[in-house]
Amino acid sequence: MAKIGAIELQEKQWPELLSQLLKNMTAVDVADSDLLKTSTLETLGYICEDLEEESVDQLETNQILTAIVDGMREDRIDAVRVAAARALLNSLVFTRHNFDNEAERTMIMQVVCSATKSLDERLRVIAFESLARVASLYYEKLPQYIEALFTLTLTAIQQDKDEQVSMMAIEFWSTLCEEEIEILEEIEDNEQPHGASSRECARYVHAAATHIVPVLLQSSLVRQDEDADEDTWNISAAGAICLGLVAQAIGDVIVADVLAFVEANILHTEWRRREASIMAFGQILEGPKPETLAGPVQTVMPVLIRALNDDHTLVRDTTAWTLARICELHAQRIPHNYLQPLVEQLSGALQDTSRVAAQACFAIHNLAQAFEHAPRHGETNALSPFFHPLLTQLLAATERRDWQDHNLRGQAYEAVNMLIQNHAPDTRPVVVQVMQVVLQRLHGTFSMAIVSQDDKEDRDQLQSLLCSVVQVITRGIDKDIAPFCDHIITLLLQVLNNQNAVASEEAFMAIGAVASTIDKAFDKYMSDFLPFLIKGLRNYAEWQVCSAAVGTAGDICRALENQVFPYCDDIVHCLLEDLQNPALNRQVKPAVLSCFGDIALAIGGSFVKYLPSALHMLEQAARTKVSPNDDEIIEYMVTLRESILEAYIGVVQGLNDGCYSGMIQPQLGVIFQFLQVTSQENDDECITKNSIGLIGDLAVLLVNAGGVVPYFRQDFVNELIARGLRQENIREIALWTQMKLEDLFRL
Repeated sequence: MAKIGAIELQEKQWPELLSQLLKNMTAVDVADSDLLKTSTLETLGYICEDLEEESVDQLETNQILTAIVDGMREDRIDAVRVAAARALLNSLVFTRHNFDNEAERTMIMQVVCSATKSLDERLRVIAFESLARVASLYYEKLPQYIEALFTLTLTAIQQDKDEQVSMMAIEFWSTLCEEEIEILEEIEDNEQPHGASSRECARYVHAAATHIVPVLLQSSLVRQDEDADEDTWNISAAGAICLGLVAQAIGDVIVADVLAFVEANILHTEWRRREASIMAFGQILEGPKPETLAGPVQTVMPVLIRALNDDHTLVRDTTAWTLARICELHAQRIPHNYLQPLVEQLSGALQDTSRVAAQACFAIHNLAQAFEHAPRHGETNALSPFFHPLLTQLLAATERRDWQDHNLRGQAYEAVNMLIQNHAPDTRPVVVQVMQVVLQRLHGTFSMAIVSQDDKEDRDQLQSLLCSVVQVITRGIDKDIAPFCDHIITLLLQVLNNQNAVASEEAFMAIGAVASTIDKAFDKYMSDFLPFLIKGLRNYAEWQVCSAAVGTAGDICRALENQVFPYCDDIVHCLLEDLQNPALNRQVKPAVLSCFGDIALAIGGSFVKYLPSALHMLEQAARTKVSPNDDEIIEYMVTLRESILEAYIGVVQGLNDGCYSGMIQPQLGVIFQFLQVTSQENDDECITKNSIGLIGDLAVLLVNAGGVVPYFRQDFVNELIARGLRQENIREIALWTQMKLEDLFRL
């Protein structure tokens, strides 16, 4: 009934439904009125859960709230009150009008706050969950209630005997933190060009920090369940997450209280207090200023390194996680003399339980990532002495019997990839050895016994991971990959032949890496690879595979240049089909447009045979309009516009021998309209740079064409170039474009 009711209420096809349900709430001449009320409120709750926010008019909202508030009266039995509370929770999303009315808002808040004191723990849980939702939906309405909510929530966290109730009280503060973090980010963005924020941050978390932080530390973090799984949501986990959010919301203010707790407990004889103190330190690593944490990080490092040998698994697990966070956020603060003991202990932790080993992999991954921009001393860096033993231990971890637990194998291969990606030149021979090992392992996957679906999934996942390592090594060792290429391509084509989506995606990217590395020598593999590429480009059902195939097509165009021309008919036909297919996920289409630019750059004037179709598709894409209120769509539009610009740049540069300017000229109106809209609606540096670059490329192509100058003299063009001249990363391209425009105007 609720499902039907939710649909028909939104379509205005069952107008009497709510009035009929309301009658049930006042019925007295029935055999079991409490059961009727409970069932009615449960129905209302399910209806509210399925209703869209804007689908209920004010009269209907008032009717629903009337029934719910009546059901939550303290003189009702618990079953009725619980059903009413659940219905209220589900209805909050479309009660904004009621929350705008102070009297109605206060009535709702009084009812919910009263429910937090009920003897029924189910009702208390729902009541605190409702308060968390109110904090999210109606943050600006909280001032007159915040003191009462402060008292209710802290009391529940400290004193409620039911852990679920305490967790929901913590959730209120987590939600409040998330709202204030978001508002503060909006305010910060408002200080930038095009920024706008109408919300004010009341800084409730900052005001309550001296009370809430000690409560989280003493009443939640120390209540660990040593038998719980890693992903179990309990009061200790809830408190830790909330503490991390408080740190992000208030920054440096949290540091003193947490450091005092850490200092008092990190060497405690009770394992729960040791683990809680390490968790607390890990949670405050994001939020406070790096310089504020520099001293504490340096002080705590030796203690954490020793704690990797703690007697208790949870302490070792949390220690490895905290070290991973330090490596991610504060690697530059790690004293150089602690690097060796840190690496040695993390390497040893790879042989610990799978839970600890997975966290150690995460820490090694982050440590290796920190060397992406680290200074090199000639051919080496500070990680080189440990490179070989670390890779050996990580590769061994991928073949442990418990590799499935805690995603240990995946985490270990991710760490391998990051180490290789940031290796110093003096460790190149080790990377080459790893390639031999990885190819042997990939070859071995084709002889694995497959007797169940689980076996197949395990093999496919392993092939995916190994293909990703092949890709990283290929890009990392450059021309040293040449002796392995025949073997690599043979194995990758076998992977593609298995037609598994996850493994195929990685195989395509690995093949793209080979093509990018050996350039025109890749042509020898095209006859064997082309059928797989075409099949990938037409894989509409598994769009990630299609997207990877499109990316590989672009890599091949850049590698082969004009040698790709014999294969272009098939590739272009598939790309046009991709753009025209409404069933294909839209995320693929920007990459398809960029690929046209890659093809045009590769084959130059020969692209003219595809030009009408390509320009038509680009024109359609350039005219795309979307709602400005959908963040996901806005993000997609940025990607789409980047791809349109890349495609236009590729086409214009590809045809830039002067012979084909007449084919571009009729499109100038569309192109410049697109550039104008983009310049007005965008502040993305990449789009600004490419827009300016495209204007310069067009000026070069059309320098001898007649009747084009008015397009280039539009005000937005001058404003765009002026914007580029003010930005350091764009100034060079803006100056070049300015010079090309002067050449055009002079002629």
